[in-house]
Amino acid sequence: MQANIWSRTSWFSKALVALTALGAATAGAATVEPELAARVARDRANLRFPVLMHLARQAEPAELSARVQSLPAGQRGGRLVEALKVFNAPLQAPVLQELRHRQAQDITALVTVNAIAAQVTAADLRELAKRQDIANIRYDLGLLAPSRRLMADPCKPARPTPRQRLPKSCRTDARTVPPAQGAAFDPAVAPSPVMAGLGVADAWRAGHTGRGVTVALVDTGVDGAHPDLAGSFRGGPADWFDVHGQHAAPVDRHGHGTQIAGLVVGRGASGQTLGVAPEANWIAARIYNDANLGRLSHLHRIMAWLLDPDGRPDTADAPAIVLNAWGLGDRPGVCDEEFSRDLLWLRAAGMHVVFAAGNGGALEQSSLSPGNNPGALAVGALDSAGRPALFSGRGVSACDARPYPDLMAPGELLRTTDRSIAGQPITTLATGTSYAAATVAGQLALLVQARPGHSPSEREGILRPVAGDKYPLLRALGVAASQP
Repeated sequence: MQANIWSRTSWFSKALVALTALGAATAGAATVEPELAARVARDRANLRFPVLMHLARQAEPAELSARVQSLPAGQRGGRLVEALKVFNAPLQAPVLQELRHRQAQDITALVTVNAIAAQVTAADLRELAKRQDIANIRYDLGLLAPSRRLMADPCKPARPTPRQRLPKSCRTDARTVPPAQGAAFDPAVAPSPVMAGLGVADAWRAGHTGRGVTVALVDTGVDGAHPDLAGSFRGGPADWFDVHGQHAAPVDRHGHGTQIAGLVVGRGASGQTLGVAPEANWIAARIYNDANLGRLSHLHRIMAWLLDPDGRPDTADAPAIVLNAWGLGDRPGVCDEEFSRDLLWLRAAGMHVVFAAGNGGALEQSSLSPGNNPGALAVGALDSAGRPALFSGRGVSACDARPYPDLMAPGELLRTTDRSIAGQPITTLATGTSYAAATVAGQLALLVQARPGHSPSEREGILRPVAGDKYPLLRALGVAASQP
């Protein structure tokens, strides 16, 4: 324990020295966050650091939100993006000019927060920190995908041998393989056990299947070839966003995103209907690159895409629900407001913003950002007995002191889609708050279809549990349960 205290004290001492050296004590200068300052203090070489520079002036949420409230929900996001670009551009211009002059790399002007991402040297950082139009500079944190080994390519074994037999599909010319055939929703196919426990079959029989509702999945990507998912991809050229520009069509090298997708929109090619809303449509953004890494700045770009996927404000193509299966998981119990403005814009655009509550439940106060920010709907996990799962994040929000999480849903051993091989309907059993959040996103899709005139807050409110209510989804939909 003493060694840990000494290490932490040393870290803050270095950070304080670095902050002073970077000019943070100068009147009107930018604040350099301690984590970045400490990194600069540790590194002696002429390295470049990925940073986020938040400008001092930010758009006023209440003012811009009021401008778009009379528009259809699907169009509000595009108009917000349009207004934010107009507000940001003249303020960002002088900073962009200096960054180019300093030959900074990977310069990106962001939209949902008036900020600029770039790779800069320590010398550049010292000068940029003197600017009065920059409020703060933070390290552009690297985020790793959820802990799961990258899926191997079955056609490219790690240790090939002369006698190894590859799957038949690997010996077929790729040009002769037909495109993925998506399974149609068949109400005669029984729901998976967890779906049955929610009463979804009764909802489907009443016509509540999510038809016409779009859910955005923000995670590791989606396997667009999986037959349980292929038929519900909305399919427009802007409905897939790989922020890294590495894959032009939906792909998932990891598997986590495919798993959450199945619990929202999965159909019955495997013999069980896996999703709550099997006739809803999905679009998706891929946070992590092929090296399994994403950054805060990449997520800000994804948030702008969510507001206006095709970049045309007149098109009503924004999703009704955003499912975020990610969080700043290395800091449970802390309020990080990096994405607080992004959430405000998504809510102003009329979207449900669902977050996994996090799997740090061994800690009593383990709320996770951005799920603990105002505007997020944080979802925790129930175990097979209907009790809060031991791993599920809990306590109160470190940002606004509300009870955390906002909702609970089944999150233990849920049957769902996994990465397919040659179009086979592979499934797996999954556990975690991401999967609980996915079932809530599906329930919201049914509610959006059934209650299109309600606000997100109203729909979320009627989905909250009532004591002794076995089927809260059916109560929210006004559907009678066929089972006692």
